[in-house]
Amino acid sequence: MSKIIKWGLVMAIAVALLIKLSLWLSVRSIVNDAVQQLSPFMDIRYGGITSSFDGRVGLEKIEINVPALRDSVRVAHAELKFNGLGELLRFKERLGEGKFPEQMAVKFKGIELEVHGPFMQQLYDTPPERSVFTAMSEVACGKVRYIGTGELLDMGYRTFETDAEFSYLFQPGAQKLTFNMTADMRDMGELRLSLGLSNMSEKPGDLRVNPPHLSSVTFELNDNQYQRKVQEYCAGKMGQSSEVYLKTAVEQFDRVLRSQRIGLDQPLLDAYAGYLKDPQSLRLELNPSEGMTWDGLQFFEAKDVLSMLRPTLLVNQQVVEPIGFAWVDPHARKPQRADELVVADRPADASRPSTPQYEFVSVASLPEYAGKRLQFITYDGAYYQGVLHKVENGKAFLSVQFGTGSAEMFLRLEKIDKVRVLF
Repeated sequence: MSKIIKWGLVMAIAVALLIKLSLWLSVRSIVNDAVQQLSPFMDIRYGGITSSFDGRVGLEKIEINVPALRDSVRVAHAELKFNGLGELLRFKERLGEGKFPEQMAVKFKGIELEVHGPFMQQLYDTPPERSVFTAMSEVACGKVRYIGTGELLDMGYRTFETDAEFSYLFQPGAQKLTFNMTADMRDMGELRLSLGLSNMSEKPGDLRVNPPHLSSVTFELNDNQYQRKVQEYCAGKMGQSSEVYLKTAVEQFDRVLRSQRIGLDQPLLDAYAGYLKDPQSLRLELNPSEGMTWDGLQFFEAKDVLSMLRPTLLVNQQVVEPIGFAWVDPHARKPQRADELVVADRPADASRPSTPQYEFVSVASLPEYAGKRLQFITYDGAYYQGVLHKVENGKAFLSVQFGTGSAEMFLRLEKIDKVRVLF
C-alpha cells in the first residue's frame, strides 16, 4: 500500500512538472513570437519567465526600447493572472472561438519612465483639448496652463514610477462585464477606475451592431501627493500664500468648467475647495439610467442630466449634498455672491439668449420637425435624443449617437410622452 502511495505521489509530481514545463514553453513561444513581430518598431528584452499552478504567468526585468522616440520603458515584473489553471487553459480556447475570455487580469510592477524623456514629453507637454474631463488638470500657475515635464522637474520629479493592475470579469449568461483599473503612482497618488457594462455580447463582432450599455462608473483619487506639490509650486510661482492660492485654484476650476457651459452650485465648489486643502480622497460614482446616451447631454435640462447620471460624490469619505449645476453662457460673467463686491453688469445682448431655449411640441406635430434634433421622453421614463428623419406608419424614425458612431432607430408614437426641441 505504501508503495502505491509513493508511486502515486511520484506520478502526480511528474505530471505537475510536465504541465509546468509545457506552460513555460508555451509562454516563451508566445512571447518570442510577439517580440519578433514587434521588432521593426521596438526592441523588447526580458530577463525571465515565471509561471505557477494558480493561473499566473509573467515576465521579469522587461525593457522596451523605441528607436523612433529614442526612449525606453522599464518594467520590473509583468504578469497575467487568472482564477486558477483552468481559466488559463480556457483563455486560449475562447479566443479561438472568437469570444471574450471570461476573466483576466494584467499586473505591472515597477513601470519606470524618465521624466525628461520623449515618452513623458508626449504625455505631459502636449496640451489636451479643453473639456469637462481636463478641468482638474488645468492650473493657475503664472503663464502655465498645464503642468509639463519642465514643471515636474522643478517640483522634484526625476522618474515616473508606478504599479498598475487591469482586470475584468465577464459573465456571458448575464451579459455583464466589470472592468477595474488601479494605478499606484509613487510620490503622486493612487488612481482607481471601475466600469460596469450591461447588454455585453460575448462576441466582439456584435458590439458595433449592438453596443453595450454603460451601467456604472466609479472614479477615485487617493492620497493625492501630486496635487499638494502642484499647489505649493504654483503658489510660489504666483507669489501667493497657500490660503490665497486655494481660492485662486477653485476660481480657475470654476472658470474652466464655465467655459464648457457648466456652472457648479456653491456646495460643490466648497467641497472641491475642501479637497484641495486636504486631498485625501475624491470619489465620484455614476449610475446612468437605461437608455441614456452620453453624446448630446447638453440638450437636456440640468436636473434631467442629474436624474439620468444619478451621481454620488464623496470628498475625504464625506458625502457631498446637494449635487447641482446649471447650464451657463460661457461668455457671461459669473453672478456675484452676496458677500462679494457688486459691480454694474454689461448690457445683455438681446440677440443671443444666455441659456438654451427649449420648447415642448406635441407628438402630433412631429412631421413638421423632420431634420431637427429632438429629445424624446417615453412613458416608461427612458430618454432618447437624435435627429428626426421621418414619421411613418405610427413610428418616428431617428438617428442617435452611440460613442463615435450613430445608429438608426424608431419609436412608436403611442409610447412617446413628451418631445422637446432646442432653439
